[in-house]
Amino acid sequence: MAQAQQANHEERPHAERSASQLGALAKCPGYRPKPAARVHWVTAQGSRGHAALDAGDDGELHSEFEAGMVETCESYAAALPPASRQLEEMRVETIEGRWGYTDRLRIRADEHGNDSPVADLLDWKFVRKDSVTDAEFNLQGKDYVVAIFEDPAFAFLQTINVHFVLPRLNTVSTATFTRDDVPKLKLEILAVLARARATDAADYDGSTLRPVYGLCTYCGAAGNCVALRRIADGIARQYDPAGYGQSPALPAETHASKVTDPAARAQLQKLAGLMESWSSSVRHHNLTAALADASLVPAGYVVDWMKGKRRVTSPADFRAVASRFGLTTDDLIGASNISWGKLEDILKFRAPRGQKGKAVEKFTHALLFAGAVDPQQEVPRLIEK
Repeated sequence: MAQAQQANHEERPHAERSASQLGALAKCPGYRPKPAARVHWVTAQGSRGHAALDAGDDGELHSEFEAGMVETCESYAAALPPASRQLEEMRVETIEGRWGYTDRLRIRADEHGNDSPVADLLDWKFVRKDSVTDAEFNLQGKDYVVAIFEDPAFAFLQTINVHFVLPRLNTVSTATFTRDDVPKLKLEILAVLARARATDAADYDGSTLRPVYGLCTYCGAAGNCVALRRIADGIARQYDPAGYGQSPALPAETHASKVTDPAARAQLQKLAGLMESWSSSVRHHNLTAALADASLVPAGYVVDWMKGKRRVTSPADFRAVASRFGLTTDDLIGASNISWGKLEDILKFRAPRGQKGKAVEKFTHALLFAGAVDPQQEVPRLIEK
């Protein structure tokens, strides 16, 4: 078994079908992580929080809110029994040739301050909603537990307590595993991995795929998924029982200005709809490929980032935050559909000299922390050089 070793949180690589993906693979063996065009702000907060907890330094945190989440994690860890030693961001070798990184492993101290046979495995989850599976069933935690028990460096351990700490929600999920649990845990993990690896075969027919909306939305294989295509085909046939699957007829003349026959114009009208769908698909897949791999950017094009739009997600929270900053109902009505520029101009006008920019910045941060808006994010597009 490989010796556990320290790793830098920002630079660490990721194993294929890693511990964090096991839950998704249990739901559908064909799941593949989707490359993100841009890091979501919640993910960015989580990365900064992890880095602060690893280093014991909150200098890179962006707000008091983030510092508060880190403090929640540290306070929970501090309330656990004393530790003889503590290991941060430790690489462990998981079964079936994979690896992973634990957030924090605390070896409990015995009465003499030496290592005891009990450890606490803490995993920080900076999620916005309670989407983390309970520690008792969570395969990520089980994968790490097996890796630690099977590492010779921790042969003295007999019990590991797993703690999933959710500081944004102020909740914790815990479970206790012993060395006797290892065979059962390994079998659970192997069952998920074996079914997932079967989808790699060239002749795989997709029969074990299990579409789940909340999972498919984040799956990088959704565009080519056999199971989703079957669903789409079934819907399409209901919409067009007679024509679905038939190739459209192409008239002799395709320049619309030269076509006078109504039947030929009807053919062109149908083709126009198909071309719109096709062109949309081309743009989507070209951009997705370009964002995932710079070598796949179409020749003569570059990826450009346009300024996106902020969106109100909770009108009630938005009004509450706006009220705290002195914005009235009339102000909001005057900025219907929300005109961010108008609201920011009002705040600047009312703020004291030298505080105008800070007033807008504080208002924006307050809306984000209240969950009243989605942040303004840049939108990618392909443009010619």
